[in-house]
Amino acid sequence: MKKRIYVVIAICAISLIAVGCGSKPTSSSPVQGSDPTSTTPAPIANQDEDSEESQEINVYYADDQLLQLDQRKKEITFEDEPDKYSKTYASLQSSDQMELIPLWKNIDLLSATFNQGKLILDVNIPDEARLGSGGELLAIDALKKTFFQFDEVTSIELLVDGNATESIMGHVELENPLTRE
Repeated sequence: MKKRIYVVIAICAISLIAVGCGSKPTSSSPVQGSDPTSTTPAPIANQDEDSEESQEINVYYADDQLLQLDQRKKEITFEDEPDKYSKTYASLQSSDQMELIPLWKNIDLLSATFNQGKLILDVNIPDEARLGSGGELLAIDALKKTFFQFDEVTSIELLVDGNATESIMGHVELENPLTRE
């Protein structure tokens, strides 16, 4: 009886191996339904994946006393326009220099959309990211100076959790949308 079970198991195993091997197309046989005389190469998956652009931008941070903004140059790499604005925002969140304070550090970008000159940034501001009135004013100025360097951006609408608001942190009245000065 045991011998029969082993024989059945062996036959099943051999059958599975044979079925598995038989289902894989080989490189020398044409795919069913294809024309073996065709010389058209198979399409390559998304040839534009390596079409990233790089751009040097100006980014603004607060000095260590929160008294003024300092400009630094950063290089961003992006795939398309929405990605360009997301990467620009990300550059506002970190500084390579210890003496400069990234005012947008803990403020999460939920979305960045651009349409006909209007950049819409939707952010989430946790309590630990809130600044005093001077810091809030500098943060708004840093945002404006950083994004208005792009000629195509004519206005910035800043939303907090999807809603237009009168102030982003409760101290400074927010003109919405922000416009070039």
